[in-house]
This record gives sequence, C-alpha cells and structure tokens, in this order.
Amino acid sequence: MKPVQLMLTLILLSACTNTPKKAENERDAQTAVKDTHVAPQAKDDAKVKNWSDDFKNFREAVYSKDFKKLKTYFDFPIADEGGAIWSLCNLTDAEIKARKNKFKNPDLFYEQDLEQYYNRIFNADFVKTLLKIKSEQLYETNYNETPETTTTDTKYKLIAEYNKTNKVLSLNLAYTNNAKDEEGNEVSEGEYNIIYSFIVIDGKYLKFKKIDIAG
Repeated sequence: MKPVQLMLTLILLSACTNTPKKAENERDAQTAVKDTHVAPQAKDDAKVKNWSDDFKNFREAVYSKDFKKLKTYFDFPIADEGGAIWSLCNLTDAEIKARKNKFKNPDLFYEQDLEQYYNRIFNADFVKTLLKIKSEQLYETNYNETPETTTTDTKYKLIAEYNKTNKVLSLNLAYTNNAKDEEGNEVSEGEYNIIYSFIVIDGKYLKFKKIDIAG
C-alpha cells in the first residue's frame, strides 16, 4: 500500500472510532446540563439551614406571588376546619355554585384555589407587614412584631411568634379599631385577628397548618 493511501486509511479509522465517543460525550454533557435544572432554586431563595431561612423563602414567595414555590408550603387539598379560609375568601353565590359544579367536595381547599383567591387569603396588609418582620430577631428570640400601621378606620400590625414546644410558627395579623366615641375614647369593638399557623418540620421547613380568625 502506498504511503498516501495508508495515511488516508488511518485518518478514516480514527474518525470512525472517535465519532461514537464524541457523540457519547455530547450526550453526557447534555444530561449534565439537564440535571442541574431539575429543581432550580429561585434566585432570591435563601439556602435552608434553619426555619428562619425557610421563613425568608416563604416571605419572598408571598411577596412575588411565586405560586410554584408558595404551593410547596401546603399539603392539598386542605380540610378547612372552622371555615376560616373560606371566610377570608368570602365567596359570592355565583362562586359557590361554580365550586359545587366543579368539585366533588367543594368544602376542601384545592391547589388551584390558592392562585384564584390569593389576594383574599394574603391581603395587602399581611404582605406589607410580613416584609417588615425581622427574621434574625424572630429566630433568636422566637418573637418579633412590626410597628403599628394606622389607617382611617383601623390600626394593624403583624406579630410573629415561634412556639418551641409545639414547633409552630404563628403569624398574627392583629387589627384594632381606630374609631373613638363621643368623649374621645378609643372604641374596642371591631378588634380581630387573622392567625396563620405553620408547623416547623425537622427544625427547618415550614408547612401550613391552619388559619384562625379571632375577635
């Protein structure tokens, strides 16, 4: 065989041998890229080392209306014992009728309900005060509350408290009446609280437990 022919033969053999390997390497690279995006962490998520970190992530999810992230804090469907959630949602007759036609058990609170009634469950007052909770102080002392906000009709603040015995984090949106009687004394009637309770799992993760309305 001539030298030129021999050289061409060796080049062709090398190409044939490397092609499968190259294809395999490309597939591995693609798989590696895909794997890194299986469960992406939100840009502003804190790495969860304790429940304070997960509280920050929950707060960000509420503020940004990140429903995908927010839903991870709930186990659906939710049995709304006491009817507090539906009391907040304050459904119209038309909405109640639509639920009865859509769900076999319309009294349960489903995943899609969180998106549909988000603004009724987490109202603007809750979101506003939630951002003002000092997470570090809450974690260190198990308690923190926001300054009181005054409007024409009400005053409100958010009280965050962690019960170490029950492992429950409660977020208490407390309203007081801003009205006064004829003598200028504050009227106590109309005070009420919306309390969101979360179980802390393994000292790290928050999971929705219930909502209570008092007052």
